[in-house]
Amino acid sequence: MKKIIVATIALPLAWSAALAQEEEQPRYVVPVDTFTCSYNEGKDAGDMDKATAAWNAWMDERGVDSYGAMILTPYYYGADTFEVGWLGYWTSQEAMGAGIDTYLAEGGKAAKGFDEAVTCQSHEHWATIEVRSPPEGEMPDDVVVMFSNCTRNDDVEWDALLDRIGEANAYLESIGDESGAYMMWPVFGGEGEPDWDFKWVTSFANFTAFGKAYQHSANGGGRQKMNEIMDDALDCDRTRVYNGKVVRRATWEADE
Repeated sequence: MKKIIVATIALPLAWSAALAQEEEQPRYVVPVDTFTCSYNEGKDAGDMDKATAAWNAWMDERGVDSYGAMILTPYYYGADTFEVGWLGYWTSQEAMGAGIDTYLAEGGKAAKGFDEAVTCQSHEHWATIEVRSPPEGEMPDDVVVMFSNCTRNDDVEWDALLDRIGEANAYLESIGDESGAYMMWPVFGGEGEPDWDFKWVTSFANFTAFGKAYQHSANGGGRQKMNEIMDDALDCDRTRVYNGKVVRRATWEADE
């Protein structure tokens, strides 16, 4: 599988190595774009909301149902963070290509509101898989989203790592954990080669669910159990936490 991918498309697809063992039941790889931005002088979240509403109307006029998006606002962060972020995804890579073509050709008016509200410092693309579904099957309109940069231990093969993640998911399900989880590999954009392998992303419906999970990890034996399962397979940096607001939802086909 990996050799076929490399032979047919010469792109920096590091995620293909991670998923190369999944021949029998491959995981669905979702194309995700992110923008990190700052507000222009005199602009704020209200202006971003107006721009988003105009863009949503433009998307509705064209009957686009293959793209979803959320706005990210930092909650726990550092000095190098952004003011506002955008995370968008398509239901397929083909829908992504067609959607970008349409937006570049016809979306000038819809883009104007964003250009007036924010200036973006980065635009990156990620190959993304879901490793644990949220309890309701999808994120609520307002959601807590957490990001960490993670590096796989060289002594642990990718298929073994994914097996451990599956075991960890089974444990979390057994204790009633209410999170979703995703792995995002950098593909396009960014600044050179990162010194980490992928982003580990966790979602909670609210801070109450987040606090419940944190309590179990800190004082309920959760961290000891997770350390036992993962056994130093991953090294992840400090987690950044964001308030996410879903502004558009994609319609997924039943077979995806």
